[in-house]
Amino acid sequence: MPGVHEPASAANPLQRYLESLPRQPLADRQLWRDARGQVQGQFFNCSLTSAFEPLVTLADRQVVAHEGSIHTYADDGVGLAAWKLFAMAADDTTLVSLDRLSRLLHAINYFAAEGAHKLVLNVHNRLLAAVADDHGAAFRRALQSLGLPLERFVIQVPASANDDLPLLLHVVGNYRRNGFAVSLQASDPAEAGALMAHALPDWLKLDMRRTWTDRQLAGLRASADNAGVTLIGRRLQNAESVERLQAAGIDLGQGSFAGALVSTAGLRAQVAATGAPAAHELSKEPV
Repeated sequence: MPGVHEPASAANPLQRYLESLPRQPLADRQLWRDARGQVQGQFFNCSLTSAFEPLVTLADRQVVAHEGSIHTYADDGVGLAAWKLFAMAADDTTLVSLDRLSRLLHAINYFAAEGAHKLVLNVHNRLLAAVADDHGAAFRRALQSLGLPLERFVIQVPASANDDLPLLLHVVGNYRRNGFAVSLQASDPAEAGALMAHALPDWLKLDMRRTWTDRQLAGLRASADNAGVTLIGRRLQNAESVERLQAAGIDLGQGSFAGALVSTAGLRAQVAATGAPAAHELSKEPV
């Protein structure tokens, strides 16, 4: 991918879009590009930018994907937690706009920084009911207009959708028809088994803050192999969880014990230095 400062005439659609962005916040534009080349968004009085959590192989901590996460800050330097930011979207129209803005922001920043892996993007639980049909169609068109490869994206459906199986299956089917892989999340063995049986996600993440027996983990691994589902341990906080996942034959994980958030600027710097992104701690300063 060309560098962000190459002439637009020689650039691909993403580069041309980057060159078209204002270099400072404007009232009539949702996105702008700062002096370091990263894209930022605006929502009410907050500025938004991207952070990325690595998903790694547990054996050698090699990054296989990143999950996008909103990082906010304000003029006083104090940002909002993501859930507080979304709580500010009082109506469905605003919520849908913010959710799509967040995902587009991550996609642009990741590929502009030449992120080398799959990118996992979360969908807010309120979006599932706010969008009546064809989930993912608008986002697919936005990515295609930027020339970004759909096969590099994984849409992560919120765990709250597990409580409504018809809605979950409808949403999963929509995203798949629009060309996206789908990640689901489970908090117990029964839920994990039901999701594999009914929804057949591409990825299924297991919340390792919960209690899983070694037998349950091994059984889920066997079921996942038969179903063609990739299991991932999420919210890894200690070595014991990693060891138990590995003993069950589950090879991938994410969380504080697997690697810290990396900022967009840090991702770009690491790619430039080594040709491959790594997990660097997110700066507390606006990135």
